Amino acid sequence: MDYGSLSPRMKRVYTQVRYLDDYHWNISGEAIEGIHKKSGIRVLILAADNREHALKMADEINEKGIVIIAVPEKGVFTVHNGAFIMTYKYARATLSDIHDHIVWSGFKVVENGNLLEQEDIYEYLGGRLIDHIKENAVIGQDYVFWQFYLCEECGKYVDIDSLEAHLKGHGIKLHEKSEERYEIFEINFRDGKVYDKFGEEVPLSKFSDEARDFLRESMEGK
Repeated sequence: MDYGSLSPRMKRVYTQVRYLDDYHWNISGEAIEGIHKKSGIRVLILAADNREHALKMADEINEKGIVIIAVPEKGVFTVHNGAFIMTYKYARATLSDIHDHIVWSGFKVVENGNLLEQEDIYEYLGGRLIDHIKENAVIGQDYVFWQFYLCEECGKYVDIDSLEAHLKGHGIKLHEKSEERYEIFEINFRDGKVYDKFGEEVPLSKFSDEARDFLRESMEGK
């Protein structure tokens, strides 16, 4: 198959996404398959005749990963059965938003022959993405994501930048750890609150003193 053999609508959809270098793209028939390079999360992009056709396609899809169904009609953007249904031209901005909601959440060091390799862990915060789209919230302006570690000694959440000093206070050496796993919380500047990945508020009482100082400074800075 060559590029010229693609349908006009697949070419139009591909034109919207091919400049996004956070993803690796392949085209197979009437589907564009993407891989988010850092996390390995899969993206499937399909094209439908219209919104009604897209809704039927979404009902029949049983696909792991992120599904986008593009339509030629103007002003279409909805989520149905876990799939994003949208006008062609919205695909690029939506994939950029998806990239912003795939967040590094830790690592572990593993043996691979004579090498020690770092395996990075990512989370896709799809629920928060949908909420932010509904709220017209902009990352960096209205909210940011941040990594917090649940301290095994005191049971408080510590921001990643304060972790070494906090653990030192418990007699724990951070550099001895070969694995770290973080909770991703959203610091929301609009309402001055912190939310978990499910959109539930995390009260300040659950954070360490260092993390509370960090959060106050972050909120005041905005």
